[in-house]
Formats: sequence, C-alpha cells, structure tokens
Amino acid sequence: MFVPPHRHPAYVLKKFPDLADMQRPGAASRVMLKKLGMLFTLWLISQAPMKPYEVIKIMRAEGFHGATPNRIYPLFAFMEKAGLVRGKKMGDKRESTEYSIAPKGRHLLKACREWFRTGMKRDFMKYMVG
Repeated sequence: MFVPPHRHPAYVLKKFPDLADMQRPGAASRVMLKKLGMLFTLWLISQAPMKPYEVIKIMRAEGFHGATPNRIYPLFAFMEKAGLVRGKKMGDKRESTEYSIAPKGRHLLKACREWFRTGMKRDFMKYMVG
C-alpha cells in the first residue's frame, strides 16, 4: 500500500521530533510546556504578581518538569516585549523582577478562554480535565 511521504511515520517524526519522545518520562510535559506554557504563565501572574523563579517552582509542582530557567526567563522577556506583562524591579538581595499581567495579556487570556469554549474544543477540554 502506498503511503504519501507527508503521512509516513518516519517523515512525521522527522518533522515533529517531539512526538518521538512521547514515550519517555516527562515528554508530555515538555510538549505541553511549549504549547500551553505561556498561557499558564499568564494565568498564574493574573492571580498575583510573581517573579519568574516563583513561576518555575509552581509549574514544576504542577508537572511542567520542563519549566527551567533557560525556558522561563526568555518567555518572560518575550511576553514583556510583546506587552503581555509588565516587569517591576525589586530591590531585594539580588536584583530581580516581579511581573504582573498587562491589559494586553488579560485580553489574550480572555480571547483564549472564549476560543476554548466554542465547538468541539469545549468537549475536548472537558474530556481532558475529566
């Protein structure tokens, strides 16, 4: 039976290497971190302003084992540059920044929430959370 190249498993795994790792421990959390990490982070800091290190601790406790400083700090830099969050320098022992959500970030969260509430996406989310 002929399988078009774009549907052949080897092609798919080459194009999307994350799928090949799905059987390894923690693989699902790495993929989800890439896809949902920004939304989860925005939601977290919409609850209360936080420093990136605090976000990392919470995310790891929640199963996002791929939440490392090498991933989270650049994410905060990107979100700040995009206007989704605001950083405020704190004068504690080490110079650190506490982030709060900006109006543009709140708008993005609201838009995503509405998007997930429509059509089959709503059923999918219900299935995923039980």
